[in-house]
Amino acid sequence: MKRIRLLIGGPVTEWPDDLKSGRLAGPWAAADRGSLRLLNLGQIPILTVGDFDSVTTEEQQKLVDQLPKIVSVKPEKDDTDTELLLSLVEKNYQPDEIEIYGATGGRIDQLLSNIWIFTQPRFSAIVEKITIIDRINRISFFLPGEHTIEKEPTMKYLGFMPLTPVSGLTLDDEKYRLTNWSGNPFSFSSNEFDGTVNHFSFKSGIVAVIQSRDLIGQTADQ
Repeated sequence: MKRIRLLIGGPVTEWPDDLKSGRLAGPWAAADRGSLRLLNLGQIPILTVGDFDSVTTEEQQKLVDQLPKIVSVKPEKDDTDTELLLSLVEKNYQPDEIEIYGATGGRIDQLLSNIWIFTQPRFSAIVEKITIIDRINRISFFLPGEHTIEKEPTMKYLGFMPLTPVSGLTLDDEKYRLTNWSGNPFSFSSNEFDGTVNHFSFKSGIVAVIQSRDLIGQTADQ
């Protein structure tokens, strides 16, 4: 499978417009209430996991009647719904790309969890497949090496955020450059592309790269 899209339980207000309008084709997988939201968009997720503590009894029955594969878990589980969904998606489908929607907005602890789970060794095989997407951000994850990144047409800013201790981080040709930086988790925010394709490299650790833009009508100083 080339690509699978995942919808988890973050607020609809943070969805990109093409998701809100149902224009994003599947295959989809979902965590908990994300499955109900997909059904309301006319999309049937091929896999759903969760404890379903956020849906009513009537909604639960709708899910049982329409979803082809449901993995129910207890509320007192060790993994988050996102962690379990990612593990099952990789085990069952081995996609080349995994796009995650509904991972931002709402509770800050859940947002941070959805980013830092990719520092776990068990996800090292899929971390570079992941992109977290919302209405103004795209977050990708990188392992050591030399990397090329392409500018998303609607995005302005470019952020580099080491999620673990990193060595040798070099931003070769971005607007604000960096040479051979090493240190603990840190956010280099508000950089920008110089052109439409830029390059960076590092020797150890995990780096999140964030392309973002301002909200419409909002400036960077607001």
